[in-house]
Amino acid sequence: MSFKRRIQVSITVLIFVVSTILTSYFIYHEEQIAAEKAFHSSQNIKRVYDSIRKDLESFYIYRAYANLRSAGVKEAMDARDQEKLYELTLPRYTTLREENPHLIVMQFHAPDGRSILRMHRKEVFGDDIAARRPMLKKTHATRSVHCGFEGGIEGIGYRIVVPFSDKDKYVGALEFGIDPDVIISKLVQTTKMETLFMLHESRMAAADTQKYQARYSGYLFSHLTPYQKPLIEEFVKENQDLNQRIIHYQGKKYDVIPIYLNGNDGKPIGIFLCFNDVTRGFQEVSEVILESFMLTLSMIIILLGIFEYAFARMTKKMVFQETYTSTILNSQKNIIVVMDNGEIIYANNAFFDYFHYRSLEEFRQNNRCICELFEKSETETYIQPEMNGMGWAEYLLENKDRENRVRMTINGVTSTFTVDVQKMEYEEVLRYVVVFNDITNLNNLATLDRLTQIANRFEFDKILGHSIDVARRYERSFSIILLDIDHFKSVNDHFGHLVGDEVLKTFSELLRKQIRQSDVVARWGGEEFIILLPDTSLPSAIKMADALRQRIEVNPFETVGNITCSIGVAEFNLADKADDLLHRADQKLYRAKNSGRNRVMA
Repeated sequence: MSFKRRIQVSITVLIFVVSTILTSYFIYHEEQIAAEKAFHSSQNIKRVYDSIRKDLESFYIYRAYANLRSAGVKEAMDARDQEKLYELTLPRYTTLREENPHLIVMQFHAPDGRSILRMHRKEVFGDDIAARRPMLKKTHATRSVHCGFEGGIEGIGYRIVVPFSDKDKYVGALEFGIDPDVIISKLVQTTKMETLFMLHESRMAAADTQKYQARYSGYLFSHLTPYQKPLIEEFVKENQDLNQRIIHYQGKKYDVIPIYLNGNDGKPIGIFLCFNDVTRGFQEVSEVILESFMLTLSMIIILLGIFEYAFARMTKKMVFQETYTSTILNSQKNIIVVMDNGEIIYANNAFFDYFHYRSLEEFRQNNRCICELFEKSETETYIQPEMNGMGWAEYLLENKDRENRVRMTINGVTSTFTVDVQKMEYEEVLRYVVVFNDITNLNNLATLDRLTQIANRFEFDKILGHSIDVARRYERSFSIILLDIDHFKSVNDHFGHLVGDEVLKTFSELLRKQIRQSDVVARWGGEEFIILLPDTSLPSAIKMADALRQRIEVNPFETVGNITCSIGVAEFNLADKADDLLHRADQKLYRAKNSGRNRVMA
């Protein structure tokens, strides 16, 4: 018998033996396998649900603070100025509704439990809503975020209630309510299982009566199709507790997995029912044997056919695989590189497009490592070539749970990237696969002031927090400069707000050009600006502040002519909190304005 024939016989015998063992094992352990599959399906679905819920909460908690910290919102909430609050919040609310049409509630609450403003029903406000809403009452009492399903005027929804305090003063809370259909659609999209929501009849609200009509075992359904109705009837039959079970319908078998939902009071609110088609996992023994036999024959034919051409096609297949992988990577808009000991050994087309190089060799002639192009930052906001005594790639692997960012400037254009590293080991050789995702536009929207295109107050607060951590860790000093344009109200009164806006833009551009690359300038609010000076003592900060004041005083502003500004300067002390430092700078600014303006106080 030839070598080729012996290999073919060996493959055939091996497949028959393995197939027989696996089929016997499957038949013998069918019930155990079925139980394990049901258990794992249940656990996986619940993990998916928890992930969807946490993503939803994170998204809207972030949006809540973005709304609450917007200019004028706190003051409008304090004054319960419903019209002003509506005017300030309407653009964000419109955007949120466009992002998620299932957003049914966006509501501002006062500390006493009364409604300040319902964005979805502007005309209804002032009612004592906390008296009938336990989750809201608990939020006011604990001043912490609370999330979960709860009913209301707009019906049942997943509620996210975010409290807001300003300088230890409790201002109130912002609530979002999302229709359960959002979670259903995400469950269906992720698990590929048909999913229904059952609302407990005790939680019915007026707004739910039209949507939830079909009733089984004390629960009500919406969107119940003719196909779904017999499935539900089979599931609830002799199953009053609505426990997980296998049902049979039209020759198929479904593992029906309930996700029980309780309110903050511990009482049931509803259930998500997921229908997992497990027909193939519960076939009869004869069907299993027949299919196993047919599959075995098919595998033998296929493998013997592959064997006939294996040697001849090996090289061609490897070339194809390399081309296939390269095509996939080159189709990505993200920059993807593979590094070996810091040296790039592979890069996709997005890399060459961004850095304007034609080959890796050309790139290596000018750069030893891509990290040489990372923009320096004194605040640890962005990744540097070395972080905490580690190389940047090792640091990223150690801190995968946080969002890591880098900034790079090519041909005068600065871009912001999130960066992720995966470790790849092959034949004891360690390599890194690095993905740079360009988030410049998103980052600018979140961190830049819309008018002046410098950092906004939210971004400055984060940078200030980083600077305080660094200063304490390494016992370094830094200072801040707080500037206010003198008599800016008269500019708006005499020339109009459009001219005033141009003055603010020119003013911010002057500041940006006069400061160092490591300094950070931000719009603090209105006509107030703030500058953070890393590694700068108070005397040096005073000199810089006075130089800024003189530069602004002699600069001609279009239409309005010359303007002046008053400046307060403060240096960070190791015992300071952020509010302490800002308060001192604000006091000095106040003294500068009361002492005749156009001067620096420190």
